[in-house]
Amino acid sequence: MNHRPIGGRLHPRPLRVVSCPSCSLPQGRNYHACPDCYRAVEAIWLKDWEALLNKEGIRAGQAEERQLAEKVVAELDLHPWTVVDAALTFVTCTACGQEPGGGPLSCEECAMLFGNLWGYDVEAQHQGRMTGNEHALRVGRRVLRHPHRQKPGLVRAWKFSMPILLTGQVPSHEIAAYFKRAIDKAESESFFEIVYQSFEEAYLTHRSSS
Repeated sequence: MNHRPIGGRLHPRPLRVVSCPSCSLPQGRNYHACPDCYRAVEAIWLKDWEALLNKEGIRAGQAEERQLAEKVVAELDLHPWTVVDAALTFVTCTACGQEPGGGPLSCEECAMLFGNLWGYDVEAQHQGRMTGNEHALRVGRRVLRHPHRQKPGLVRAWKFSMPILLTGQVPSHEIAAYFKRAIDKAESESFFEIVYQSFEEAYLTHRSSS
């Protein structure tokens, strides 16, 4: 078995969760609506994509950039997860015309592409070349990027988690399950406005107040 290439480690992670200067929510939480939250997340992927462009001698915005993206998508197994995900933003699904893997639920090609992405994660984690946090980041970004493909409760759970994931943490299975249930029951969006520095802090704070 070939070793999976490592991704997501060129861009320095924030040490703390901070409030977004634009939307005031914990940065990264408002990925789908706030440009600054969006950039805070995408920077991890774009740093790796920029490294590939530099290696290939291609400048961003050139026609060759899209050609490179098409090549990456055609050979998913040879590239880091960040590079694959970034490449997908430059191409379109031949069936539905949307970002591959992010089209309508009825698109069979998007469903197939989505399923093909995760073999990397399974093997890379088994090889010690992808952390649990990196896998969670990848899943969370895809859910937030294409929320129409997921149940609303799942989208809200990843929205809540993203700012803490950006700092390199990952919740235990127990805490993740707890917050999935709590978020499903939440009646107010104020749940998403609080800045927590860790999943454990959020868990203990919420448990003590409920």
